[in-house]
Amino acid sequence: MSSEYYMRLEQGRVDSPSRQVLDAIARALKLSIVSTDYLYRLAGMGAPRVSASAPYPREALDMMLRRWRFTPAYIMDCNFDIVAANDLMVAISQGDIRAGVNAVQLTFSDDRRRMMEDWDRTARETVAAFRYRTDEKSARHHEVLLSVAEDPDFARLWKLHEVNVPVNYEVRASVEGLGELCVDIQNLTLPDFHGHTVTLYTAEAGSFTDNVIRDLALSLGVAA
Repeated sequence: MSSEYYMRLEQGRVDSPSRQVLDAIARALKLSIVSTDYLYRLAGMGAPRVSASAPYPREALDMMLRRWRFTPAYIMDCNFDIVAANDLMVAISQGDIRAGVNAVQLTFSDDRRRMMEDWDRTARETVAAFRYRTDEKSARHHEVLLSVAEDPDFARLWKLHEVNVPVNYEVRASVEGLGELCVDIQNLTLPDFHGHTVTLYTAEAGSFTDNVIRDLALSLGVAA
């Protein structure tokens, strides 16, 4: 591959690069599996993003979440719109995480910046996952981007062009009325949910956070 061809490719002046060319670029840049998949998608060869419409009725999603009696959980679509959340998640997030909220917009809110100990890491992970998961051709994708485009932190992270699947990591936050909480965020992508991600909050057994979660569950009447 000549340097001139690569320059035209970067500038978007090559209509349909071959798979061999894309593979060579991925090897040269030592791209990860996720980044390579994203490269193919940009070239129009990857699997298209699935539309954000839920494949199951809302009642089915709510029923699944209610089965986690001691686990705060929610489901978001490929554009990071939260489509369902159990009562325990709504309670521990004090209403911030609920159906109808967008996770990108929530991450870049002032409240999240104040309460999260390592907010910048969470913001960076969120932006990378949003870039990879989102449906770039949907109107909702552009609505979400427009809503946060003026945020200097979002603009800075978006320019990094990082991509990743939603990762699992520990989050520490100071929640008014509940105290200093430490949760492990677990993200599960289920094929049957067409690009939807199930997010669970778990805590070390017997820890302060675990006790808070159990007390909330009991107070909500969702646990025996």
